[in-house]
Amino acid sequence: MITQLTLREATPDDLPFMLSLAPRLTATAPAWRDQAEMTAGYEGLFTGAIHEPEEGSAVLIAQNPEGQPVGFTLLYWDPKARSAFIKDLAVSERAEGLGVGQFLMQSIEQWAKDKGAVEIMLKTSWYNTRARSFYERAGFQEDHIALVRRLD
Repeated sequence: MITQLTLREATPDDLPFMLSLAPRLTATAPAWRDQAEMTAGYEGLFTGAIHEPEEGSAVLIAQNPEGQPVGFTLLYWDPKARSAFIKDLAVSERAEGLGVGQFLMQSIEQWAKDKGAVEIMLKTSWYNTRARSFYERAGFQEDHIALVRRLD
């Protein structure tokens, strides 16, 4: 386990790292989704989140003791609902299983509490059983179910 992780806000220099993890975010998409298209869509999302962030949003980078990024999260804040939303959370393959995800979840919780949040929400693919298990261990419970019908 990594014991000396640090957290910092993302900078434009972090964009290549974040984009390198985009395929991990789409790897468990259902077969009827265009995985390459989904992955490509992250370039605009991450670029905007860093260069033109929405008010109250944050992109946080977890880094190892050598200062290398090992994971990140993209967060949004809804002050009206007093709710934080985890848009994305990803850990590099080389740091998998070393506590980076848990470190990010603790950091997200503190970020949300500092804003006065009463809840943290997220969405993950039904097919991403590993992520669902991780979020359940972190105290998340199922609330809504989203159904999708493609109109091709």
